[in-house]
Amino acid sequence: MQNIVKLLADTILVDLFQKNSKGENISKNEFDVMIAAYKKDHEQRIDNNIQLTSDQKSKLKKLYNEIADNVKDYCQESLRIEGRLAD
Repeated sequence: MQNIVKLLADTILVDLFQKNSKGENISKNEFDVMIAAYKKDHEQRIDNNIQLTSDQKSKLKKLYNEIADNVKDYCQESLRIEGRLAD
């Protein structure tokens, strides 16, 4: 399952990169799905790491999610300002 989630996220990332390179509009929903998939992939990798304690896992998940959300918000706001964020 983990590979499928990562493959989905990577596929969407490539698609969004190509659209951005061409100056096309980018779907907010597509962007949201990509970020959610990367978060899920990260969570699964952290959960599978037997060297980390529960507290370490929680902290790493929380920090990653905050970073991902901030990147998503920044990118979407930039696209919104350019008039290229499609709902």
